[in-house]
Amino acid sequence: MNRNTPNSIPDWDAEGIIPPRDHECPASRERSPYRASLIDLVRRFGNTHSRRNLLSGLLDFRAELHRAGLTRGFQWIDGSFVEDVEKTRKRPPCDIDVVTFYYIPDEQTEASLKEKFPTLFNRAAVKEQYGIDSYPISLKQPALEDTLEKIVERVTYWYSVWSHTCDMQWKGYVQVDLDDGQDTNARDELDGMANEEGGQR
Repeated sequence: MNRNTPNSIPDWDAEGIIPPRDHECPASRERSPYRASLIDLVRRFGNTHSRRNLLSGLLDFRAELHRAGLTRGFQWIDGSFVEDVEKTRKRPPCDIDVVTFYYIPDEQTEASLKEKFPTLFNRAAVKEQYGIDSYPISLKQPALEDTLEKIVERVTYWYSVWSHTCDMQWKGYVQVDLDDGQDTNARDELDGMANEEGGQR
């Protein structure tokens, strides 16, 4: 399968997590992070009232990112939200862990972006307003002093953080595009799911 196109998100395994790779073909490129469309994310994880509330917060958060001009990049969706915590921990997910890798618009700088949209870069404010545990990462061109070793070090760090549970179990997670072309349909899908259950988003 082409890694540049969305693919299905694997089912939870017996431990209530997304498998990090294909166990039958360990060297396959079909592995975490699993690329998915925003609608697939909603359909896969919007099966309860509390989860739909969190997904609504994610869509609101993305709308604010788009208002700031951040439409190029991608997001990693992780945390207990992508685990079957209702079964394994007897509780709903508390938030959605989101790492947003973004390109700064040509007319902006990192400083001007943070000045105009300070809430987007305030982890506590994003958590309170949207229910998102947010980690924004700029994909600007690396400075001249950056070496390939440093770039590899940063990538390795984030992968190791997001690919393990709190008790160090290896797990998979999901990647969605930051582009705003999917959001309206994802919102309609979320609202439709809520209506099917008596209006409870």
